[in-house]
Amino acid sequence: MGTAYNLKGKGLVVLSSCSHRGIVNIVKRAQAASGVQKVHAVLGGFHLAPYKEDYVRQTIAELKDIDPGYLIPMHCAGEPFYDIARSEMPGKVLRSQTGTRFVFSA
Repeated sequence: MGTAYNLKGKGLVVLSSCSHRGIVNIVKRAQAASGVQKVHAVLGGFHLAPYKEDYVRQTIAELKDIDPGYLIPMHCAGEPFYDIARSEMPGKVLRSQTGTRFVFSA
């Protein structure tokens, strides 16, 4: 499951639960359904922990093509995702913990 909000002047904020269908697929569906291509932030469970490094790298490459302002992976993203994504997308990957609050304003 996922939902998206169009943040005026900044683009979509895409929020997913555990992304069994793929976080890239969820973002692309949000773009198609909304007609908005710009993505400000992607938050949620990316469900990458069980996958091998080549699949994680492929997902990161596709996220780089989407070029969100922020990536905020939550449960089930896996440490390899954090490490590789931080290296590939410096300044865009934020760590979320229980109780972390993110405020997106237009």
